[in-house]
Amino acid sequence: MLARAGTICLIIGSLSLLSGCSKESTPDTASATPAAGSVTSPASPGAPSTAALPRPRPAATAELPDPVITMHTSLGDIVIKLNQKRAPRTVSNFVDYALTRHYDGTIFHQIDTGYVLLGGSYNEKLQTKPVRYPIVNESNNGLKNVRGTIAMARNAADPNSATSQFFFNLADNPALDRKGDRPEDAGYCVFGEVVQGLDVLEKISQVRTASVKGFDKLPTQTVKLNAVGVVR
Repeated sequence: MLARAGTICLIIGSLSLLSGCSKESTPDTASATPAAGSVTSPASPGAPSTAALPRPRPAATAELPDPVITMHTSLGDIVIKLNQKRAPRTVSNFVDYALTRHYDGTIFHQIDTGYVLLGGSYNEKLQTKPVRYPIVNESNNGLKNVRGTIAMARNAADPNSATSQFFFNLADNPALDRKGDRPEDAGYCVFGEVVQGLDVLEKISQVRTASVKGFDKLPTQTVKLNAVGVVR
């Protein structure tokens, strides 16, 4: 799962986990504790399909208004303004997942209070949903992993491996920012910020967690994304 010190190991299905995490295995045997400096999730029971959904549309031009997303969660609504100018491909990818209703019915599968909140892939039965092809990492866009921002989760060993999983920064996390061109320094792409619902994020972050089938920090109370819609 996620290490507080700053490495986001997220669940990438057929991809191996981020550096510092165990190699891919089933949730029954996967160690979900990454080394300091990455954001990751446990390995899924099976590799998610990367052919079931079409490739994302071309990135929208920066002249268009920034999309606004509303996440209707079981604990309240979160409104996010995406930064199309700084992260055009990432925003296009996320909006496409929202428009195809990919996120509807998924859960927040990892809560690390005071660090990050991870979601975007699993349903209530801890089954992964089909994903598209990975996207290019836009972590060199100047946006920082500060409290209230949303960023893409990915495989630590491959900067260009993000698909549908995302995380909210629950604190300022400079260790997740880009520091160089090496894979271990590539950072995690921030592509938007919460403009309403920080109190909801805080409420979710206080939900108790437990180790369940390879998910080290799975909420004991299911926190569900009932619907994710594009406001504009």
